[in-house]
Amino acid sequence: GVSIKRLSRKLLYKVVLVVALLSQFIAIIADEGRVVRRFRGCDYFIADGDRGLYVLEWYGGYDPSEGDRISGDIGSYGFASVTYGNVNRTGRVWVEDFLESSSAAMDEINDHCN
Repeated sequence: GVSIKRLSRKLLYKVVLVVALLSQFIAIIADEGRVVRRFRGCDYFIADGDRGLYVLEWYGGYDPSEGDRISGDIGSYGFASVTYGNVNRTGRVWVEDFLESSSAAMDEINDHCN
C-alpha cells in the first residue's frame, strides 16, 4: 500500500511548487518604482515608476528614504504591502493615487500635508 509518509512528502512538494510559482507571479504583476520625494512632518511620499507618479502614505514597517526602490501592488487604490528592494525591508502603504503628473501629485501632497 501507499504510505502516509510518501503521500505527505508528495503533498509537501506540490505545496512548495505552488508557493514558488505564486511568488514569481506576484513579482511579475507588482508595480515598481523609486521613492523620489519625502515631505518633512508628513507620512505621504511620491514614487516614480511604470505608471507615472504614485502618491503613497506610509502606514507601517520600514519608513522609506528618497532613492529607495519600491515594489508591490501600488497600481491600485487602497492598502498595499510593499518591498523596498535596495534595503531588503517591507512596509505597508495606502495608495492615494497613481498615474499622476508632477502637478497632480503635488496637489495631492498639498491636500494632505499642509
